Amino acid sequence: MRLLRWLLYACLFGLGVVAGTYLLIRVSFSGTSAVVPPVVGLTSEQAEFQARRAHLLFTVQSERYDLKSPKGSVVSQSPPSGMPARRGNTLVVVVSKGIERIDTPNLLGRRLDDAQIGLRQGGLRLASTAFIRSAQPAQTILAQDPEPATVVPRDSDVSILVSSGPPIHTFVTPDLTGAPANRAQLELQGYGIQAAALRTARNPSFPPGTVVAQTPAPGLPLGRQDMVQLTVSEP
Repeated sequence: MRLLRWLLYACLFGLGVVAGTYLLIRVSFSGTSAVVPPVVGLTSEQAEFQARRAHLLFTVQSERYDLKSPKGSVVSQSPPSGMPARRGNTLVVVVSKGIERIDTPNLLGRRLDDAQIGLRQGGLRLASTAFIRSAQPAQTILAQDPEPATVVPRDSDVSILVSSGPPIHTFVTPDLTGAPANRAQLELQGYGIQAAALRTARNPSFPPGTVVAQTPAPGLPLGRQDMVQLTVSEP
């Protein structure tokens, strides 16, 4: 009987020790634990207030430019909100510097490929490109929007107007039929057009040495780079 009574007392004592230890740990933990508050979107001052309220230390790790967050607001935090933390731990945040603004470069007179590289390196985007004939060499930038030295947010769009080269002059092919071959060639040269090698053909209706046919035909469009083939009557 004494042995059973001793064993019973020992079991009750052990259960008491376990229960007491559990309660001590729980009370101790509840007195030093905290829940990390959500501070993203708050100002730095508001975030610090919330951290102190949760018995946490507070520090700003760094600042960075952000297109969506106002200057001075928190863009990220560590630990994340809702996580348990011990009182006295540090809530670390990154604060927005606002939208980064830069000056648009002067692209006028530069070549298109050079301007594209410059825009990318400068943090801007080429939005649209239009081409127009001009006296400037092909691929030369004639105009830009926004204008040079305009202050814009980083990643803004820039549109440009580019030269596609000098205008192409087009003439109406004159009717050279019946004209002497040498006079027809001089007339073409007056337009800046070179006549192709002359061909000869017998045609009793025309005097020798006169134009009896031509390609292209009279009235068709003719450029400076085009050639005119003349067929001349032979004796």
